[in-house]
Amino acid sequence: MQAATAFVVRLQRRPGFHCTFKGLGMLNKKYRISKKKDYNYIYKNGKKIQSRYIIVFMTANNLEYDRFGIVTSKKVGNAVLRNQAKRRLRSIVQMHLPHLKTGFDLVIVARFSIKEALFAALEKDFLNAFKKAKLVE
Repeated sequence: MQAATAFVVRLQRRPGFHCTFKGLGMLNKKYRISKKKDYNYIYKNGKKIQSRYIIVFMTANNLEYDRFGIVTSKKVGNAVLRNQAKRRLRSIVQMHLPHLKTGFDLVIVARFSIKEALFAALEKDFLNAFKKAKLVE
């Protein structure tokens, strides 16, 4: 039980996150991309980085923080698989947020192959994609 409490405390120290008692962090609203016009702008004008399990679209946002959007299409699978993929990607973003450069809008699109990926392989793929984009400090 103490390990879970320590996890909650570590998440609460990260800027931009709030936690529930279970230790599940979630991005604050200002760190999310929520409008369709923002997604369309990023898709149209952003840089595209492809990797094995994800595709990252990025564009500068002229803000002092990053904004994220995570997209999973029906090609990934049913609702359970899509939500699982989003939770896993959200968790990886939260773990590596302090190491990412700021000032970007990032849309992470899950590819069909994500459902077979182990968490460690997905995290490695995420880091490789962000290194290609020169977003990891």
